[in-house]
Amino acid sequence: MIRRRRRDDEAQLRQLRRQSEQALDALGLTGGFTFAELHERVERRRARPVHLIARVLPALAPHGLWVAGEHADYVFYAANATPVRQRLIIGHEYGHALFDVPPPSELDQAAASAAPTPLARSSYDVPQERRAEFFGSLAVQRAESWSELPVTAPVDVALADRLAATLEGRRHP
Repeated sequence: MIRRRRRDDEAQLRQLRRQSEQALDALGLTGGFTFAELHERVERRRARPVHLIARVLPALAPHGLWVAGEHADYVFYAANATPVRQRLIIGHEYGHALFDVPPPSELDQAAASAAPTPLARSSYDVPQERRAEFFGSLAVQRAESWSELPVTAPVDVALADRLAATLEGRRHP
């Protein structure tokens, strides 16, 4: 039983690696790249801006959050994390953006007009979380430089505050 579980786990890890490699290849990132290039390719694939928003987060809060809005995506990440950890968080959230929802052109009108709904991580046993984490880790491994993270256009302050309140687990008036 233990051997079978180990074989199943190893097969799942190989599949996650293949999926992540295929996703990077589909973005045209077959060799080394910068996170600015990864960011631009995710925006192109999603056909919408992706705003990166750094926030100082409490220790027990999630370290990252991806929200698919009606016209843009928002990736929150811990401003108080190390640079490598920030890139892991952002890569993880990009994994969600690439794997977990259809491109905006395929969203039905009802979903596109709904209020943004963040996905909360419960554990890495959830397949979507393992896949996103694997993608983020592979992106960090393949990155050829630790250049600055891309600067995104300023976002609506009220919207950013509402999303940050969600991330931080507090109610926003």
